[in-house]
Amino acid sequence: MTRVEHPYTVHWQAGDVKIIACESCGFLHVDPIPDAGQLREFYEKRYYQQVKPFDYRRVTDEFVQKQAQLAEQNAYFGSIYAKLAAHLDGPADGPGALLDIGSGNNLLAVHFLKRGWRCTAIEPNVEAADYLRKYGLEVVEQFVDDLSFLESETFDVVNLQFVLEHMANPANMLKEVWRVLKPGGLVRVSVPNDFTEGQLAYREYYRHEGLPWVQLPDHINYFNFESLSSLLSRCGFREVHRTTGFPLEFLLLGGVDYYRSKEDHGKVNPFVTQFQQAFIKTGRRDVLERLYEALAHLGMGRAVFMIAKKAD
Repeated sequence: MTRVEHPYTVHWQAGDVKIIACESCGFLHVDPIPDAGQLREFYEKRYYQQVKPFDYRRVTDEFVQKQAQLAEQNAYFGSIYAKLAAHLDGPADGPGALLDIGSGNNLLAVHFLKRGWRCTAIEPNVEAADYLRKYGLEVVEQFVDDLSFLESETFDVVNLQFVLEHMANPANMLKEVWRVLKPGGLVRVSVPNDFTEGQLAYREYYRHEGLPWVQLPDHINYFNFESLSSLLSRCGFREVHRTTGFPLEFLLLGGVDYYRSKEDHGKVNPFVTQFQQAFIKTGRRDVLERLYEALAHLGMGRAVFMIAKKAD
């Protein structure tokens, strides 16, 4: 690992790794930061085999056809599309151009492709890249920290879904995103919402040791709503929308300790699904969306979902 010095006064210890509240970066990150060579090797060869395993052997033509249809009809993808379209400047002259960075196995870009958009995906993992090509996406197979091969002012929307927490230098990435976006273009960023008041209250109230939300070796950076918004601003963007998902810290604080209990962990997805479907199936999706937006403005929720516009 290459030693990178950053000033800090507050830090946490996760095993042998230090997490610092970096005063120059404005967000939390590990110290020291892994070097570029280590990161490339990890994501190109091991990430989807070790951290988020995906069985590519089951990918048949029938599988791809079915998943493409589901992606086209996906209501969540549709809500993302609608929110982005609402914040793009002026009347649309037709479908736009999307850059999806670090796509992995996520098929949001397929939803845009089915709506006629020109979609480019950047994915370093060889198996994930091959998988995405099967859907007709243009895929660039390389590590995501280099966008120098892309022309400036090329894309209407750039999607960074759970990418910045993995990068050695998120600020450099966002500056490059600013460069490749057209004037008035949008970046959509998703990151885990970490070291929140809810997480820290859970740790202190139940007198637990450790930081179970710290995910090593893949999570280098730890953001919350304010630190991400501030970083976007410093990189030339203006936040226009924020939301979140179900606040899992509510479960932790109520004694459903999915970090420490396998039984409790198995309860989480059914609980969250039932909670959300109770709103959606009764025609109250808008109420659910407003609830999550309100929680986001309070800094709550397990993830940060933010849209920001390229400033002049």
